[in-house]
Amino acid sequence: MTEFKFAQRRDFSSVINAAFEFFKQEGKLFMKTMLTYTGIPVIVMIASLVYMVMQLVNGQFSAITNSPDPMSILTFFIPLFIFIVLAIVVQIVIMAASYGYMKVYHEKGKGNFSPSDVGQQIVRNFFPIIGYTFVISLLIMAGFIFFIIPGIYFAIILSLIFPIMFVEDGGLSKNFNRCFQVIKNHWWLTFAVLIVASLIVGIVGSIISVPLQFYLQFKIPTIAQSGDWSQVNIPFVVISYVLLIILGIYLRAFVYIVTGIQYFSLNENDGSSTIMDRINQIGEDSTTTENNQQ
Repeated sequence: MTEFKFAQRRDFSSVINAAFEFFKQEGKLFMKTMLTYTGIPVIVMIASLVYMVMQLVNGQFSAITNSPDPMSILTFFIPLFIFIVLAIVVQIVIMAASYGYMKVYHEKGKGNFSPSDVGQQIVRNFFPIIGYTFVISLLIMAGFIFFIIPGIYFAIILSLIFPIMFVEDGGLSKNFNRCFQVIKNHWWLTFAVLIVASLIVGIVGSIISVPLQFYLQFKIPTIAQSGDWSQVNIPFVVISYVLLIILGIYLRAFVYIVTGIQYFSLNENDGSSTIMDRINQIGEDSTTTENNQQ
């Protein structure tokens, strides 16, 4: 199978198609890598969710509301805290694994790396992602305060800062400036690409969640009147929610891959290149020359 090439100029449709092609070629190893580093946290997160749902069904939440005591409060809110923390951790790891996979693939080539190489990228960039996210969130929030439009503008530009951070390995200020350099004259294209990628993820998630939504809309009015949870198929609801959460977690990787491919495309348009890009180009030029001589 032909090796996937990240460093390539692409138009709007080509970026989206390239993301599907990437998953077609690398989906098995990519998901293996994802599950290696997110499997246990996701299992613990789901277990916390199931525990909270069962507490709700058994009336524990009503007991907390009506006659709260420290033990009953801790019994409910500790799993909730664990769920929230792990949900954040898993999302960071998904992002780091997505961009880390692209980085090592771009540098080493197809079949020349293992999940452990991606793991090194995850460990190295885990806390920087948290720091970058905090700074970016402040900037975007400030932009939304000023008539919303600046917030959208900065959100699209700064979406590129994470692939830049992984591939170019610069500091915060350098990576921040690179976002503006790379996206110059291509803001609307990037906006369209990211919107379409998000819509694809949203549509897939919505289609899968339709049966659960219809079921709950039918049952919730009855439960609200009677307070009898026995009328609900609890296993169906729990399993459906678990599958939706897992799907939502891993579908997000599609948006990250699209963002990374868009970065590489814009980087080619920008005329910039990393050291590895130049080395690879030298190798490609040498191979072309040898073939022409033969």
